[in-house]
Amino acid sequence: MSTFTEPKQIDVLDDHGNPTGKVLSRQEIHAQGKIHRAVHLYLFDKSNNLLLQRRSLNTDHYPGMFSISVTGHVDAGEDSREAVLRELKEELGIDRDNTNIEFLFSFRQDAEISPAYIDRQFNDVYAGWIDLRLEDISFDTNEVSEVKLVPFSEFETMVNDKSGDLAPVYEEECAKIVPLLKERI
Repeated sequence: MSTFTEPKQIDVLDDHGNPTGKVLSRQEIHAQGKIHRAVHLYLFDKSNNLLLQRRSLNTDHYPGMFSISVTGHVDAGEDSREAVLRELKEELGIDRDNTNIEFLFSFRQDAEISPAYIDRQFNDVYAGWIDLRLEDISFDTNEVSEVKLVPFSEFETMVNDKSGDLAPVYEEECAKIVPLLKERI
């Protein structure tokens, strides 16, 4: 019996974010530069510290740099809210029942990370609050080398100063997030 599993399939979208009816694997969608949907979650603890993850040196883009709390692709036929809750469990081992998540906004972003990795996607951006302790988080060390909680003011400094620690692909989004969340924190 084979243990081979099919790669997850992702809906190809048109310029307006509507499914075209075509699906591709993650590798194919990036190699061909097809438009797709992704989710981004900014996860805060009860003291409004933001969870950041440092990408492993083994990842295919921005190795060793900090990323936002959770990112991932929306699978074919899945809605983005389900995707963000699935990714939260897959990436950090956090159960969806304990998390208050709200949709913030969606925007289109194109980035050529390498000739074989072209990111053309609609990002659905969420924020969430949870009673969170670092020791309760479990993550895949092939993808993430560490997680840490940072005060919102430290995150704001990282965004404004472009300190080099935060993956540059998030600069535009984080510039929108800081004033939006600053009102709530």
